[in-house]
Formats: sequence, C-alpha cells, structure tokens
Amino acid sequence: MSKKKKDWKTEKERLLRMDRDERRKEGYRRQDYISLDKIPTWREDNYSDGREDGNVLTGTGGLSEKVSLYKGDITVLELDAIVNAANSSLLGGGGVDGCIHKAAGSCLYDECQTLNGCETGKAKITCGYDLPARFVIHTVGPVARGHVGPTETNDLTSCYQNSLRLVKEYGLSTVAFPCISTGIYGFPNEPAGDIALNTVKSWIEENPNTITRVIFCVFLETDFNIYKKKMSIIFEDNDMEVADEQLKGDNMSPSTRPTAKDDNRGKEEAGDENKADSDAEGIEDVVMESQNPDDDVALEELNQEEDENNSQGKCDDIGTEQNKHEDTVSEKKDKEDDKEDELSAAKTEEKETSKSTVEMEVVSETAAPGTSTGEGIKDHADSSGQHESILTDSMKSKDAAEKKE
Repeated sequence: MSKKKKDWKTEKERLLRMDRDERRKEGYRRQDYISLDKIPTWREDNYSDGREDGNVLTGTGGLSEKVSLYKGDITVLELDAIVNAANSSLLGGGGVDGCIHKAAGSCLYDECQTLNGCETGKAKITCGYDLPARFVIHTVGPVARGHVGPTETNDLTSCYQNSLRLVKEYGLSTVAFPCISTGIYGFPNEPAGDIALNTVKSWIEENPNTITRVIFCVFLETDFNIYKKKMSIIFEDNDMEVADEQLKGDNMSPSTRPTAKDDNRGKEEAGDENKADSDAEGIEDVVMESQNPDDDVALEELNQEEDENNSQGKCDDIGTEQNKHEDTVSEKKDKEDDKEDELSAAKTEEKETSKSTVEMEVVSETAAPGTSTGEGIKDHADSSGQHESILTDSMKSKDAAEKKE
C-alpha cells in the first residue's frame, strides 16, 4: 500500500508552527545536518591558528562576524533559509536546483507550481519542507554563456538583493547562498564572486541588526579559493588587524619582546633628554643676561655712529637735490630773460619801421605838384647827405680844438 500524498498547504502550516527542537525530534529526511554553531564566522575561521594557541580575539568584530565561507552541501544546513539557484519555471532542474528539490520532497514541487515561475533577477520564497532549512528562496540568475555585460551584472546583483529583501520581510536572521549562475548558465566565477560578496557586504552595512549570518556555500574547490581570497580583503575588520598584531607579539621570543623595565628605561632616558634641553636653555639665558656692560656701551656707540652716518647721508642727498633745484630755477630764469630781450628787440625794430614809414609818407605829401614820388625821395636823400656832411665837419673841428687844449 502506497503512502498517501501530503497536501503541501497542510504540511507547510504544520511545519511552520514547530520550533527547531520539535523539528529535530521528528527528524529531517536526511538525518545528518549542520547547525549554525558548527560553522565558524569568517573572523573565527581566518584566525583559527591564534585560537588554537590559546589566544582569544577581543572586540565585537564587524562584518567578519556576519559572514562565513562553507564548502559542502547546502541542503544539510540548518538555517532560517537557503537560496536556490533556480530556473525560470521553479520546477527543478540540474545542479543545486535539482538537489534541493530532491531533498525537500514533493511538497516543494507542488508549491512551486502555484508561483507561476519567476523572472531573471527576481526571487520568490517557499517552505523548506523536509529540508533542515525552514524556507527556500528561489532566484533566477542570468544566462551569461561566458559573456558579462551590464545586463548580466545587474541581473545577478538583483538576485542577491531581492533574496536578502525576502530575508528581511520574513524576519529571518540566517541564510546561505550558493554560487548563482556559475554552473550551466556560464557566468564567470571571478566576477560572480565579486558581485556576490560586495552586494552582501553593502546590504549588511545597511541592515546591521537584521542579519546574524550570511553563509557563502561553495561546492567546487575553484570557487572556494576565489571566495577565500576576496573575502580576506572585502570583509577585513580593523580590530582583526590589531588582533593579528597581538598574535605576532605573543609569538615573539623573550629576548626581542619589550618588557616593562625597558619601557621605564625609555621613559627615564626621554626625561633626561628633556631635562638636558631645559638646562641648556637656562644656561643660554644666563649667558645672554650676563654680557659685559662695556660691550653694550660700545654697541650702543656703534649704533649711534651708524645713525649719524645715515643722517649725514640723508642731508647730502637733500643738498644735492636742492642744488639741482636751484640750477633748474636759474636755467628757467635765463631762458625768461632771453625771451624778454628778444621781445624788446622786436618791439624796437617795429617802432623804427613804423617811424621810417611815417617819414616817407610826409615827404611824399610835401612834394611839389607835378613831381613824382621818386624825385621827392631823391631831394630828401640829397638834403640828408648834406646834413650828415655838416655834422662830420663840426665833429672834426671839435676834435681839433680838444687836441689843442
């Protein structure tokens, strides 16, 4: 007699009413499961060597305590939810999609039939049924076939963002992601790892109190090495660097490790140096204050002499400038005198010219009627010549008389 098929709605309601301990008593389809406390955080896993030596990492940590890297089967993880890299039908397929459907049982398939598929980059949620995980979040990654462009990058980023959105909406605190689209869909492993890690990091930073743990569950050794290398950079905390320095300090040999005595000695040496500097400054002040008074007097005289020389130089400069000014004034005065002489000579010549003109007019008017102007001028010239000869004779007779005396 065959088993009666379960109704997925009834089974879903029953399972979601049960707590974790009740689920464990009833048992999962697969008896083996891995609880969250068996998966170390990235902070713990990355510094496991220090933990084995008895060193405990201090501080509350940060992003490194919110994520883990796990290599194995995602279907055995006992978490609030695991993410399924599904196809658009949500009815199962190859790879991780087929493994999850097989482990969850037929009820998962029945519920997925009611969801009417899913678009690329979107996500939908169902019950986990026979899985240790309470929920399964189905997301459809892009088909890259080795080509990664803006569309493929945006779609893969949306897969992680929309899955985390459902985590927040349903009040879940732990979730595991497989490597989405890196299988048969052909998305290159390196860029897919970058998108997954950076998108999760940004979301945790925006919702630090929402999530307890995000687990990157990889199956291939290639993906494990890629994620390990990138997580050491992306999820590195400052306090982890301090802890690393503490571990290195603890591993130092006693001969090279600084002691309290060395610290005190260093402080004493620093104090001595400060004291020596203070003493040197004090001595310098005393020496400057106790200089010879005669030197001060000589210095003052020298300063006065320099001031006098400077004053004398200034006076010489002033005298020179004054002489230059006087020469300039004298030159201007000479030029003005020459100009006045020229004006006086011009006036005299103008007077003489006008006088001769008047005389000529008078002679012309006194000429006899019927005589020309030329004849009058000739008579006037003859009379002038006679007058000049008379004056000459009188001057000669006067000179002779003076000689006789």
